Amino acid sequence: MKIKHLQWDSDFFNKKIGELSPNQTIKVPFNLTQDYDLIIVKQTQDFSCEIDGYEKTFKETKVLFEKKLTLDNVNETVIEDTDFQNKPPQDFYDLAYESGKYSRFKLDLNLKSKFQDIYRKWVDNSLNKTFAEKVFYINSEETIGGFVTVQRDGNTAKIGLIAVNPNIQGKGIGTKLLQAAEYYAIKNNMDKMLIPTQKENVSACNFYKKNGYSVKEETLIKHYWRI
Repeated sequence: MKIKHLQWDSDFFNKKIGELSPNQTIKVPFNLTQDYDLIIVKQTQDFSCEIDGYEKTFKETKVLFEKKLTLDNVNETVIEDTDFQNKPPQDFYDLAYESGKYSRFKLDLNLKSKFQDIYRKWVDNSLNKTFAEKVFYINSEETIGGFVTVQRDGNTAKIGLIAVNPNIQGKGIGTKLLQAAEYYAIKNNMDKMLIPTQKENVSACNFYKKNGYSVKEETLIKHYWRI
């Protein structure tokens, strides 16, 4: 089985990183590992995977939620967005870190040093529209209380980042952000919303289910580091 080279990841983390997607139990001999520092294994089922000379250090389950959007199940919600009221990237960074608290980039200790860098880059590229078509936010006193980014893929919308300040959670801000994203999507010819998160983030999963989302797919992600 050939290992797929992940160029962007390798450049960003300054490591040689590859990916395997086995659909069965496998054992990879060391001579086929091509000196990768990290091999990321992605599976739809939890098959055993052994890689000679490598140690599994991290495992998570990525969950992709989906919802069919119609005018009947989307509430008209209009909040601030950066197209009309620009905000500096620094205003979003701490919230972005909050959104990634269950991320493998934070929980895998071998990647943690770059966690804030990757989320700052995500914010920057969302605001300049490289990663996102729209960024909505809600003000709270002197700061941003929460924000959400919306990407487009044809007639499908996808949330990249969504976060609420922990000090004001439970006040409906997350719901308003989600509704604003959905309303923007349906008004701009996108009739489906996708939201990725981690299965381990139980509160987020429950929040999406409460708002009419169902699980589209689950992907097991495992990190194998060279010993």
